[in-house]
Formats: sequence, C-alpha cells, structure tokens
Amino acid sequence: MSPRSRSWPYLAAALLAPALALAGPAATGATPRAGSLSGPLDRDGYALTSHYGPRCIPTVLASTFHKGVDLGASEGSPIVSVAPGTVVRTRPDAVAGQWILIEHTIDGRRVYSSYSHVRDADAFVREGWHVNAGQKIAEVSSTGVSTAPHLHLEIWLDTPDGRNTVEPVGWFRGRGIDLAAAATRAMPWAPPASCTYYAVGSTPIRSAPSASSPVVATVGNHTPMSSTPGAKTGDFIAVSAAGVSGWAPAGNVSPERLGVPEGTVTRTTTLRGGPGAGTRALATLAPGTALDRVVSFQDDWYQVHTSGRAGWVHGRDFRMEEGVSQGVESGFFVANSFRSTATRIFDFGEYYDRFLAGDWDGDGTDTFAVRRGNAFHIRNSLTTGGADRLVQYGNPGDELYVGDWDGDGIDTFAVRRGNQFHIKNSVTSGYADRVITYGDPGDDILVGDWDGDGTDTFAVRRGNRFHVKNTLTSGYADLAFSYGNPGDEVLVGDWDGNGTDTLGVQRSIWFHLRNSLTSGVADVAFGYGNPGDETFVGDWDGDGTDTFTLYRM
Repeated sequence: MSPRSRSWPYLAAALLAPALALAGPAATGATPRAGSLSGPLDRDGYALTSHYGPRCIPTVLASTFHKGVDLGASEGSPIVSVAPGTVVRTRPDAVAGQWILIEHTIDGRRVYSSYSHVRDADAFVREGWHVNAGQKIAEVSSTGVSTAPHLHLEIWLDTPDGRNTVEPVGWFRGRGIDLAAAATRAMPWAPPASCTYYAVGSTPIRSAPSASSPVVATVGNHTPMSSTPGAKTGDFIAVSAAGVSGWAPAGNVSPERLGVPEGTVTRTTTLRGGPGAGTRALATLAPGTALDRVVSFQDDWYQVHTSGRAGWVHGRDFRMEEGVSQGVESGFFVANSFRSTATRIFDFGEYYDRFLAGDWDGDGTDTFAVRRGNAFHIRNSLTTGGADRLVQYGNPGDELYVGDWDGDGIDTFAVRRGNQFHIKNSVTSGYADRVITYGDPGDDILVGDWDGDGTDTFAVRRGNRFHVKNTLTSGYADLAFSYGNPGDEVLVGDWDGNGTDTLGVQRSIWFHLRNSLTSGVADVAFGYGNPGDETFVGDWDGDGTDTFTLYRM
C-alpha cells in the first residue's frame, strides 16, 4: 500500500529539473516574508520547540519564564534579520551564549530583535552596521545555557534592556508571518500545571530567595522537588521537598537526575544483536550494569547502548530509571493494529526534519524518508539508524506528494505547481514522466488508490466535500461525497485490507475511520497518542492493512 499521511502536502524538492548540489543544512525554502518583515529561519527548516511564558526549566540555570521562542534547527543553519535595522550588540553572554541585538523602527515604534545561542556573534555583522530584512546575520548553534542547536528569538519594545518583551509568535502573526505554520512542526502551547525537579548535590532550601536567609532544610543529591512554572526570583527557584517549602539555588535544581543512566540491568541477561532470543549473543550483562541509552523498542525488546556497545535486551531484564529522559520517549511510535499502544518505537532523522512515508523499495512495507534541503535520505526499515539511500532533486519549495503512480508497487513523487501535477515514476533525479491538470490551485489534495486497481490517483478536498479522480488524467471527478467536518484533519488509508483506500478524520487523539467512499458515520473510532503528535499512515508490517505511526518530539 502507498503511504498515507495528513491531508497537507509535503514541501519538497521539484522533480522537474536535474539534481542540484545539496543546499544549506536543513533549509528547504526561503524565509517567510510579509512587507518589510522576515522570519528568522528558512521555512520548513526548523521546529518550534518552546513558547513564550512560564515554563519548567529544560536544563540547569535555564529561565523559568521564557521571554521568547525556541526554534530548533541544525547546527549552522542561516539566521537572518527579521527587519531592517542597526546592529547594537554582538557579544558573548553567560546565558544567551553568542548573542546579537538589532534595533528597528516598526509601525512607528522602536523594536529590538534578540538572537541567542548563535555560533559566532560577529562573524557576519558588527555593532553599528545596518542590516536589511532577510540578510544573514548569524548561524544556529548551542552556545550558552542550551540543550541543543536552536535560535532563541525575543522581541523587545521601546528600550534595549529586555524589560518589555512581547510574545513573538503573536507579534509576527499580527504582521503577516506565522512562525508556527512555517515550521516543520510546533509543540503545543500548553505549560504544565507543575514541575518536577531533582536536587544537584547537597542542596540547601532557604526561607527566602536570598543566600543570607535561614536554611529550613538540606536535601541530598537527586531528591525530588516540586515547583510551578515561572516560580523563580533572582537566582533561586521556589520548591517543595522533603516536607518543606522554600527556595533552592538555581544551580542546584535540575529537570533530571544528573549522572543517572537511562536504564539499569536488574538480573543477569544477554546483550543480543537483534530483538529476539534467537539472535547473536554479544555480551553477558550483570545486574547493576548501566544502560547509558535506551533508543528503540520492538516486541518487548529494547535497543540499548552500554559501555560503548550497542545491542538488544528484553524488557523484563532491566528497569527504566525514574527522573531521566529515555530515548524511547520520543521518535516514531508504530502501531500495527488499531490499538492505543505502540508495538515499535524508533528514531530516524532529527526533530526539525520533514518526514515522508512510502514503500521506497517495493517490499510491501512502508518506511520513512527525511527531507533536508534538496536531498532525500531514505531508510528501508523501521529501525533507528541512518539512511540507506540518498537522492537529490531540483529546487526546494514545491509541494510534494507520494504515491504509486504506475502500479509497480514502489512509491515515488509528484510535484504540484498550481493545479498541475508533475509525476515521476522512479525515485531518481530527472524530469517528470507525465504532467496532468486537476482541480484548482488552492485545493487541498489527497492521494489514494480509490478503486483498488493498485494505482494511486488524486482527490480534491473542499471543506468536507471530496472529489475523487480514478485516473491520472485531467477532467472532472469520478465521484463526489461528503465526510466529517470542514476543519477536520483528513487521513487516507486502506483500513480494512480490501485494497481500496478510504478516508478517516482525526480530532485531537481520536480517529474516525470509514471503510467506504460514501457519506455517513465512522465504521471504526478509537484514541491513540498525545495531543501534538504528528500522524502518518502506512502498511508498516506488510499485511495489506494501513495503520498509524505517530511522531513525537
């Protein structure tokens, strides 16, 4: 079966021109522009990972009130000025790392844009220089207090001291630029009700946020502490621990138990070369052996790293350590049936990548590809690891669809420009094999095998009305019907294994699937995943039935 994902198109490289050299890291299109303003990073080249407002600290010494937004991207991604202006700061900062501040006049008001954690603040601009909107000023890095390469962007009003900050996503949206929509994915804006922290070493808890205030208790290393988002004054965080409440030094408060492995072996076990008792034995692991990383899961077996070795252990033979982030908490969660738990968890690519699903090698099983710039990194198994194949295509920015256009069992690409579809029948560089016209330029497009003939074609969605075409030709729809509501996320798949694709809708974590291309109520309804997960549809085990994989940051 062909891959099925949400109804939105994937922005990807055009297949109408011969391959070009790989573009800059992870950048897939120009920065979003509106009037004299620009987004700071290339469209589809970053993930929005943290919003403005109170939060739980992501690392030791981080702020509890986030005065900007975090845009995660690959190391070295170009950062541009968001508006014309004058550079007023290019310098290092203990928290912001390499930092740039630019002064602008926007809507008759003085505005400052602040760029933190960059690679080298004065590599491309200097204090006093004039810059234009969209001009490169820096590159993404992870300097200062940072957990990974990202841009921390703040918008200040009136004065260059950062006292009057505004919420950047709303500020840009009000001026025609949607930072969330331009991202590959965006975390939901929902701060937690409480925070769980852990003591770093012997930690004094004081009666007030001052080093001179009395100590009401001292707690040991790794002691759990509770707090609330934003509860910080000066260099102290408000916490409750060991039956007392007070203020702990920020340097003694961590979101994780530092120095603790992700897992610990609980009984003598064998590290194996694959997820099964019959696979090759690599080593014997004694009770107490630290599992530094727990990276993937398959049928009760976990892929782990320990003392520089990688292998698999059964889940009954070790414990996940509390207060430590495990690799299996994020990535791809595969369900081979309509159930609420994953049968496989693995990671591939980076959280800011654009993912595509398809049967790239014709083995009947869908897997994933990563798109970076004008390069597609294709992996032919649902496992953690690198790409098996790299293909480069034309220019970034075109809408891309995936399907089996010629019925040979291999999924390939089609590029849409306006209402023209440029179809390629092989996963190679080069020109389109055919071009057709269908629908209107603004239509939402779906891909599926609507009549069970083994060939994917297009359908147009307008509101909750679907216009299905059973051939890759121009002309009117062969079938039209209504399903769901206009605002639903629409999914396409062969839910019952009969060889014909039909529709489903997703509302938060609830899926409503219909087994015929007709109006009516869902035939199957169930819940799976968490709000904010990204949904992909495919035949992950080759049984002829499409199910779901969720991607979680």
